[in-house]
Amino acid sequence: MKIKDVFKSFIFLLILVLIIKGLSYVFVPKDNRVNFGMRQVSANGILGEKENTIDVLVIGDSETYSAISPLEMYNEHGFTSYVCGTPAQRLYDSYNFLIKAMDKQKPKVVVLETNAIYRATSVYEFLIANVVKLFPFFDYHDRWKQLSFRDLDASINYTYTDPNKGFKINSNVVPEKNWNYMQDIHEVSEIPESNLKYLKEIRKICNDNDIKLVFLSTPSIKNWNYAKYEGIKEYATLNQIDYYDINIDKFDLVDWMRDTPDKGDHVNLRGAKKVTKYVGNILSDNYNLPDHRGDKNYESWDKDYKEYIKKAK
Repeated sequence: MKIKDVFKSFIFLLILVLIIKGLSYVFVPKDNRVNFGMRQVSANGILGEKENTIDVLVIGDSETYSAISPLEMYNEHGFTSYVCGTPAQRLYDSYNFLIKAMDKQKPKVVVLETNAIYRATSVYEFLIANVVKLFPFFDYHDRWKQLSFRDLDASINYTYTDPNKGFKINSNVVPEKNWNYMQDIHEVSEIPESNLKYLKEIRKICNDNDIKLVFLSTPSIKNWNYAKYEGIKEYATLNQIDYYDINIDKFDLVDWMRDTPDKGDHVNLRGAKKVTKYVGNILSDNYNLPDHRGDKNYESWDKDYKEYIKKAK
């Protein structure tokens, strides 16, 4: 191939990249409401919270938004929290949610639910995730019908926040009789190599910003076992990370005949209240979190809690 042809190909690719980058600015949602094309609006509701008002950030998969209710903890202890949980969240998603939250928030504690740590990422998924991060057009190209003149302006104004702060209420009951999922089988599950990089990056962000990183394993018959517990404990000990595994530390906390909506995959509202109380006490007792109750700047939290208790019965 001639140098001239190589140069033409390079120019063509450069123009294509610039066009896609420009389209990304147009297609990316300018607000975090669903009618603006935002995905996972409950988790992305963190973007609409008032600046520097979240004390605890929770990241992870569906185990987080099923088990931890920020408004329950606020009512009992006064500190604020937000759950950036999404279904089958990959660790690179957890990392990206932390990055996004840090744009406006300075949490004192980041709680990482450990199930996502064992969800392996293929090379293909890794590449796609990074391409989408560089060029959001590929993630939001299907919202062309929603485009308006406002989208031509690159400025972004996030206005939505989830009134339940990322928690999803599920009162269904589908019992599970097998409670022996945490038997010691003398094995250690290794953390996938693809996730060690993101764990290192999450640790670095927390260390650089004086944030306490905490590992938490919420109750789950289908997703957790003793080998995974040993693997996380080993990593946490090596890297001086506080680790709490409710499946081990408080094995009898959840009644799997009444506290699960899906035979032990997640906890339901009844189970979540127990888990939240347990986790809330840990956070309040160990991490010097502020009590905002009675503070006029947090009146919206009191209002949200009043609405929450009407739904969470």
